Amino acid sequence: MASIIEGGLGKQRLEALVDGIFAVAMTLLVLDLKLPENIVYSSDHALWARLVSLERHFIIYVLSFAVTAMYWIGHHLQFQFVRAINRPMIWINMLYLLLVSFLPFATDLVGDHKDLTLPCEIYGATLLALSVVAFAHTRYLARHPVLATGEFTPRIAAMFERRALLFSMVPITSMVVAFYNTHAALYVYALLVIVHLLANPFEHVALVHRDGDDHEERREPR
Repeated sequence: MASIIEGGLGKQRLEALVDGIFAVAMTLLVLDLKLPENIVYSSDHALWARLVSLERHFIIYVLSFAVTAMYWIGHHLQFQFVRAINRPMIWINMLYLLLVSFLPFATDLVGDHKDLTLPCEIYGATLLALSVVAFAHTRYLARHPVLATGEFTPRIAAMFERRALLFSMVPITSMVVAFYNTHAALYVYALLVIVHLLANPFEHVALVHRDGDDHEERREPR
C-alpha cells in the first residue's frame, strides 16, 4: 500500500513503474535490428553488404535510444522536485508512459517504410506529445506547490518548461522536412543532442540541492 503523506501519496512506486517502462521500451528498440532468418552469408563481404542495407534501422535505433534516454533524464530530474503525488499527477505520468511504450512501434514504422511520410509524422507526433506532457507535468506541479519540494522555485519551473518547449521544436521541424525528404528528416533529430546540452538542467539541479545542503549546514547548532 502506498504511503500517505501530507498533500498526497508517496512517489516511490510511480518512480519504479516509470523506470521499468523506460527500460522495457529502450530494450524493445533493438528488436528492429534483425537479419532474415535461415540465411547464412557465405562471405564477410555479403554480410557487410547486408548490414549496410540496414543503415536506416541502425540510425533510427540509435536516435530513438538517445531520445528516450533524454526524456528519461528530464523526467528523473523533474521528480527530484516532487515531494508527493496525487491522482491527476498519476494520470499525467500514465499518459507519459503510454507515449514512451509506443515509441518502439513508431520506431519500427520509420525503419521499415523509408519512402513514406506518414511513419515520420507518427514518430514526430509521438515525441511532440511527450514534450507537451512533460510541459503539463511541470505546470501542474507549479500550480500545486503542496506536491513539490521547497526547492521547486518559479525559476526551476521555467527551466523545465523551456526545456520541454525546445524539445518540441525538433520533432515539428522533422515532420516538416519529412514532406520533402524522409531520410533527412531522421537526421534532424540529431538536433535534440544540441538542445539537450544547451538546456541541460543537471547544473541547475545540482546547484539547487547544493545550496539546500549549505542552508541545512548553517542551521545546524554548533
